[in-house]
Formats: sequence, C-alpha cells, structure tokens
Amino acid sequence: MMLRPICLSLTLLIISVTLQAGQIPTKIRIRAVSRDAKVIGENVGGARITVLNAETGEILSRGIQLGGTGDTELIMIKPRSRGGRVYDTDGSAFFETTLVLEWPTRIEVQAEGPLGFPQAKQKASKTLWVVPGTHVLGEGIVLEIHGFIIQVLKPAPKDFARVGVPLEVRAKLGMT
Repeated sequence: MMLRPICLSLTLLIISVTLQAGQIPTKIRIRAVSRDAKVIGENVGGARITVLNAETGEILSRGIQLGGTGDTELIMIKPRSRGGRVYDTDGSAFFETTLVLEWPTRIEVQAEGPLGFPQAKQKASKTLWVVPGTHVLGEGIVLEIHGFIIQVLKPAPKDFARVGVPLEVRAKLGMT
C-alpha cells in the first residue's frame, strides 16, 4: 500500500520536471460542422472560432474558419467507422492555430456561425485538456452547430399583410 503514494509522487515529480522545459508550440485544428450535415464553409460565411483558457477566461486564439464544405460522399452517404476520416479532406474548412503551452491546459473551444447569415447564427463549445507538444490535427476538434438558415423570399420587407387578403410566403431553407 505504501508503494502507491511513492509511485504517484514520482510520476508527478517527473511530469513537473518535464513541463518546466519551457513553452512548447502545440498545433490545434478546429472544425465547425452543421448538425447532420457538412462543414460550415465560406459559402455561408464560415464560423468564428475562439480558444480560451478554461480556468482564466484568457483568449488564447481567435479567427475565422474558412474553406469548403467537405466531401459529400464521406460526410453524408458512407457509413462511418470509429476513428475514420470524415472531415479531413482536401479543401474542407478548418481553423488552425498554434498555442504556446508550458503545462497541460484545459481549454474551451467556441464556434459561432454561419457568419454570412446573422439571423441563423448559433454557438457551440467544447472543453478539453491539451498537452504541450501533443498536436491535435487531422479531423481536429469537431464542434457541431445545430440550426437552419431560413431566407424569406416573399413577402419583401416593405410588403404589408392585410386582413382578408391572401399573402404569398416563400422561403429558402438550408442547414447551417
């Protein structure tokens, strides 16, 4: 029983000494995707990505996710297997940043979009630990945004509805 506390103390000492080596660049890739749809790409204005230190609230990085909506076949048609590639395809939108970390850091990653349709903007966030020098690339950190883009085509904003007069309503509906 006495061996456990000694092993734990030794492990913590090794981690502490290792982490005092200095600031280590750590690459992080983030993707905002639409719930049960594709990546939020430039065609809808992209998504605003913010990376915060979850303990202090300090903004570590901020930017806009740009690129395409991904491979329709992989995302929408083919069955998915655990750990399989879905979003990491040529031209697929993402935001990548390099965090300079001294020790394991709990971060909060936030996504807000689609930026091109302010009336349809939604937010998503995720909290996780990042270890210095352990890059998060490939599929990256995936944030799923729920919602629809609804564009009213008719009536025009200047048109008024009148009691007893039929009103034509037309809208275009898309997923965020």
